[in-house]
Amino acid sequence: MSIIIALSLIFEFLFFLFYDLVRNRAKTTRHLVIRAAAGLTGALLVVLELARPGPVEIRYLVLDVTAVAEILLLYPCSFEKPSFSFSAVFLIELGVIISFFFSMFVPEGRLFFRSERIFFSYMIILVIFSSFFTTVAVKRFNGIRLFFRNWAVWHNLEDYSRFIYSLIFMGLGIYSLCAIMLPGDAGEVMTYSGIIMFMGLFAVLYLRDMTGRTYVLNEGTERKVKEIIKGNLRTSFIDKAEEDKKMNNLYSRVMLYMTEKKPFLDPDFHMEDMAEDLYSNKLYLSKTINILSGRNFRQFVNYYRVQYAVSLFKKDPRLKVSEAASMSGFNSTVSFNMAFKVNMGKTPSEWLQEHSLGRIG
Repeated sequence: MSIIIALSLIFEFLFFLFYDLVRNRAKTTRHLVIRAAAGLTGALLVVLELARPGPVEIRYLVLDVTAVAEILLLYPCSFEKPSFSFSAVFLIELGVIISFFFSMFVPEGRLFFRSERIFFSYMIILVIFSSFFTTVAVKRFNGIRLFFRNWAVWHNLEDYSRFIYSLIFMGLGIYSLCAIMLPGDAGEVMTYSGIIMFMGLFAVLYLRDMTGRTYVLNEGTERKVKEIIKGNLRTSFIDKAEEDKKMNNLYSRVMLYMTEKKPFLDPDFHMEDMAEDLYSNKLYLSKTINILSGRNFRQFVNYYRVQYAVSLFKKDPRLKVSEAASMSGFNSTVSFNMAFKVNMGKTPSEWLQEHSLGRIG
């Protein structure tokens, strides 16, 4: 039975890795490297278990899948830089591999533990897990500006989902550890059930990290949240019955005007210009934009400028950030970077790197 579980683990690890590489073959980023590290590390550990003299022990397979699940759990949220997660993943990989070879040379029970490898592996997992999330929490709460950005709601959803998965991970870890230490058939049954649950957790975590979803909310709800935060101005919310029809009509004209005329490409474009072109009162126009878009005039215009810049980057990956800023109607690269970060959740450089759209000047 343990051989079947081992082969199933190898299949799962390599399946998700292969699917990820095929799906993102043109987007080699550190995020992809972290996911690939999880799949490769898991497959390597299981292969080492199979190559080890003697029968394959299910309790060691539990340790392997626990370590791999932790790698995915430490995957950075969208607002976090991947370098810190990358370092933590490296430590996990190094720790569990050292623990494996340590168990090859130290007889079980030598250090007065039932299994030295189980003890040291779980200690490594616990220390890195605790250190990582403590550091992340400190950084999160020291960066007070994060709480006031447009994307703060989505960032909090990511945090909450990671917290939920962390609780599940810890619960499964305690369950599996108790099962490993429990003698007899009861312990064996619990161990097998624990590893199956960990395999399910691995699958969910890998899909979460690969797709950017939380899998806590349904896909439709997540999409609506992102549309609202992103300032997706082409939504059906303006058709709600409680909104004033006159205001709805004006807002529809505003969107058509912005889309077709692209007045935002002029750095000197102001509210007065829009009001004059649309034959509207400036105050009423400002109120309409504030209510139906949830943004003031400058934020509203910058949204269109950022979306235009994104289209420029997609057409010409070699376009410099400063050039895109100027072509999109921004007066300076600084203001462009700030607006891009607000609307896209990342700086232009980070966005380009993530989407692998060439070098940045």
